[in-house]
Amino acid sequence: MKTDIRSILQSHLVTLGEYNTAWEGVKNTPTLPYQSVWLNISTGVTGAISNAPKAIETGFFQVTLYSEAGLGTRKIEERAELIRNHFYGQSLAQNGTQVVIHTPPVIGGVFLQDDKLVLPITINFTAYEL
Repeated sequence: MKTDIRSILQSHLVTLGEYNTAWEGVKNTPTLPYQSVWLNISTGVTGAISNAPKAIETGFFQVTLYSEAGLGTRKIEERAELIRNHFYGQSLAQNGTQVVIHTPPVIGGVFLQDDKLVLPITINFTAYEL
């Protein structure tokens, strides 16, 4: 199910348009500005007891933005808001898995790392095996 969840969330991110991205598990060196993504499954439970149980998994999809330092925070924060609004309230399904974003994605604080501005966006989800 994790593979389907990752595919659903990454595909939805891509619909925002082309943006330099460091994809999870792919070796690349994107140029600034760029985003990195990774998926974490936090919990798994059985949603129905039967001969064919269905899983419910929760977790988060982490999108972290990187941009050049010294130019202010407006552009990186605008991108973060765009991502937040793009995911909030979505119900996305494919291959027998439905991913629902029940709560607003959380935009963290901007910080400096290796002379780059960094801004994490945490997208909490619940995934249902259909």
